[in-house]
Amino acid sequence: MLNKDLIRFRRMKDRLKPSFIDVGDWRMLKLAEQLLGVYKNGVGMTRAEIDEQTTMIVNGQRDLKLGKGLNKICQDRTDFGKVQDLDYPAQRKELFLASAAVLKESKFEDYHDFQMDVYKKTEKFGEFAQGEFYNDLPQNETLAKFKEVNPRQLLERYNSSLVQSLLLHAGEIHLEIPNAHPQKLRRLFKYLKFFRLLANIKCTKFKGRGKNKEPSTIKMTIDGPASLFENTNKYGLQLASFFPAIPDLEKWSLSSVIKLNNKNFVLKIDQKSGLVSHYRNFSSYVPEEIKIFHNQFKEKQEEWKIVGDTPFLHSESGEMIFPDLSFENKDGKVFYLELFHRWHMAPLIRRLEECEDSVFENLVVGVDRGLINKGGLAETLEASEWFQNRGFLFRDFPGVTTVSRKLQSIVKN
Repeated sequence: MLNKDLIRFRRMKDRLKPSFIDVGDWRMLKLAEQLLGVYKNGVGMTRAEIDEQTTMIVNGQRDLKLGKGLNKICQDRTDFGKVQDLDYPAQRKELFLASAAVLKESKFEDYHDFQMDVYKKTEKFGEFAQGEFYNDLPQNETLAKFKEVNPRQLLERYNSSLVQSLLLHAGEIHLEIPNAHPQKLRRLFKYLKFFRLLANIKCTKFKGRGKNKEPSTIKMTIDGPASLFENTNKYGLQLASFFPAIPDLEKWSLSSVIKLNNKNFVLKIDQKSGLVSHYRNFSSYVPEEIKIFHNQFKEKQEEWKIVGDTPFLHSESGEMIFPDLSFENKDGKVFYLELFHRWHMAPLIRRLEECEDSVFENLVVGVDRGLINKGGLAETLEASEWFQNRGFLFRDFPGVTTVSRKLQSIVKN
């Protein structure tokens, strides 16, 4: 992400237009190559040494904000090594007292002799005494790893970051996807679920009939951080992290109200912006908790298995539902699990109302305990006969035992 003061855009009355760069411009590619070269060759260098080299490159640009922004993208791809688990201030004090004692005992012709004598008498300090006693300071951290990209990819990520950084200040986001490819649509919904975002999804056109019926044109409304009352920073980061999944679609258009400096501006972009998604392999983004759940479920469950292909469900109100997980037992009975996290109050209320009318016979819902103390929801869940039969509570992510018991109890009843 870019800091607020690094976002390049133009104001046109009430409109915001991100200042995208030409990713094919040789001058931009050369600048990207120079910055990347510092980080690629900088493993083992200190943060101060890297900053010195990149500052020279950035300050040589006419557009300082652009140079600093590209450098920020590079910085976000770095991993600086961890320092030793030491009380550095206390160790420094002890070392300095020891060196002072050495000075009192003897006179030295040069600094090297003094240094060697101190090292001999402070062997217990090990490498710390050899010059690592200021390694706890940020400027002395050493670069351990850099996630490499090529110059064009860096420029593409910069353009995407301009939008991502604006979305940190967004209200509702309206996304329209015409003639959506079912496979890419499923992939987009998986990212939506992965980042636990609030979304209302409706299909205005379909392809096929019966079991082969697939959504075609989609209209989606995603709540932005400015429309929430709490945890807005974390939610904003989730939303911004989700955005790169959108440009992978062939056709799309996005609009949102962005609040900057207490003023509202409209952001509108579509596939014509030329943005490129850097998300390639979704499995690499699956959080550890979900991987663990899959593995443990497979180990502990003999009656049930997780089905890989989760279908689209459609409510009578026209809303589309993409469940988090699908389960099938040995008798071929399939149930779909939908999870509601701490931001999902409004969608949960809608789902309960629909399910009380038995719209979804095979749906099971899990509710994050972080939700139940809000707006009288605990009483609502307790009074809902459907939820008592088909729902359960969890914290952060449901456990295998909880899900298994609920599936078994539903089948028995």
